[in-house]
Amino acid sequence: MLTAILVDDDYPVLRYLSQTVTWDALDIELIGCYSNGLEAWEATQISPPDIVITDIGMPKMNGLEMLEKLRSVNPNLRAVVLSCHNEFHFAQQALKLQVNDYILKESMDVGHLQQVLHKISIDLNLEKKTSAEMLLYKRKESLNKSALKEKFLKDTLYQTSCKKELWIEQARIHGITVDAMYYIPMVVSVDRLLDVTLSRKMNDYTIVFAVENILQEILTLNHRCEIFQHSNKELVVLFCCDEPDKEQQLLKYSAKQSISAIQQYLKISVSCFVGRETHNPEELRKILLPMLKEPGHRFYLKESTVHRFEKATFAEVDMYTEYSSYYSAINDMLALNQPEELQATLSSWDEWVRTERFRPSDVKEWTLQLLMELQMKTKLTLQYQPDISEEKLYDVVNSIERIDHLQQWISQYFKQIFRKMSLVAVHSKRAEIIKAQQYVIQHVTEKITLEEMASYLNLNSSYFSRLFKRETNYNFIEYVNMMKLQKAKELLQQSNKTVEDISDYLGYANKSYFIKLFKREIGMRPSEYSTWN
Repeated sequence: MLTAILVDDDYPVLRYLSQTVTWDALDIELIGCYSNGLEAWEATQISPPDIVITDIGMPKMNGLEMLEKLRSVNPNLRAVVLSCHNEFHFAQQALKLQVNDYILKESMDVGHLQQVLHKISIDLNLEKKTSAEMLLYKRKESLNKSALKEKFLKDTLYQTSCKKELWIEQARIHGITVDAMYYIPMVVSVDRLLDVTLSRKMNDYTIVFAVENILQEILTLNHRCEIFQHSNKELVVLFCCDEPDKEQQLLKYSAKQSISAIQQYLKISVSCFVGRETHNPEELRKILLPMLKEPGHRFYLKESTVHRFEKATFAEVDMYTEYSSYYSAINDMLALNQPEELQATLSSWDEWVRTERFRPSDVKEWTLQLLMELQMKTKLTLQYQPDISEEKLYDVVNSIERIDHLQQWISQYFKQIFRKMSLVAVHSKRAEIIKAQQYVIQHVTEKITLEEMASYLNLNSSYFSRLFKRETNYNFIEYVNMMKLQKAKELLQQSNKTVEDISDYLGYANKSYFIKLFKREIGMRPSEYSTWN
């Protein structure tokens, strides 16, 4: 449905037209009535209407000035001028602003105005339909070209080699230009893709497509290059050049620009891996395949950085010589509730792994065995119910590609364990505190205030607040929220309730507050937690 506004400092005219014109029959929604041009401009400049029906002479800003401003943000704006002025210069100004009709108020007829609006409606709807069809066509064309480029890249990588001249001609047929003396390949990889898809609520194809668009804008300014999508998280950029040394220098600068722009506009981190120059498709295949097929070379490299691709070498030392000492230390720290000491141990482990440069597959296998054994032990001895299944644990750890990400994830994993264990460990010998905790657990779906709890216990609220803090090391509302969030996590894991349903069920009047609280305490939004688990 099209949108329209009425602008006139004569209130009876506004009321008459808003009530008399059959807006619904014209398939037009009247979204506002304004008494002057400035008021209309301030109200609609961010989202301008399709049609404006306006007077000319008004205080603060006249109708023609307003139309000029609105047309600057919506070039397809349609306008009908209602005026008491029949002087030529007003009509001339209106013509310059491409006003659709100029109606004198003294001879205004609603039937005529409706005919004008009907014609405008037909023209605008046709125009919008044509624009939508053109956009769809361009999108299909883009998808088709992307598919052709993807096929060309796969043929280059996996089919029998051919002469360079034939390869260039095959590319040309597909609309791809690779006619050059040298080629420099660069792989662009989206860092932490799973986290990005969860936090941004975008599928991996959309993310890579958005990254490709920014690369296209930046890299084609100073380079002859072609961009290919290789997988749901990787793009290949092929730089075509005649002077590879100069190209390498400029390429690194352009890649840094691209990383920065993608971070700024998409809030996504990507890493770039640049290979050495090649002369022909056969050499290109030998350089590019290891860059794509051996992701282990990225394990110890920083994210959001440009790297020169080099075949990685790893230590052949057995990681498991230190397994029992790390397992014993971390197990004791969990049992003794020593989160700070455990984080220090994790930092020591991280430094040890980086120094020795163990194989990434060995690091992940070692990590999984440690986490699964600790999870089983804490479940049995500390009565701790893990938030993540062994199957999910396996999938998450194996999806991690960098040591930085792995170390951060393990750190967060143990923080979650300590947080949940702290709920179990919060206890007191004072009868009032035990009674309060039992009440909270039994009424976790209700709104519970400090004053209500104190009244229930027949205690002064200030005294109860100090007592609860002294006995549990938490203030009462913190404890209530912890128990509610614990229940929320259970519901997200074990029920089909929506986030809004859970928020209401737990007594939160404001869904936004519940989401904000959940993210602050758990480290992710409820929807992300549900998917993660």
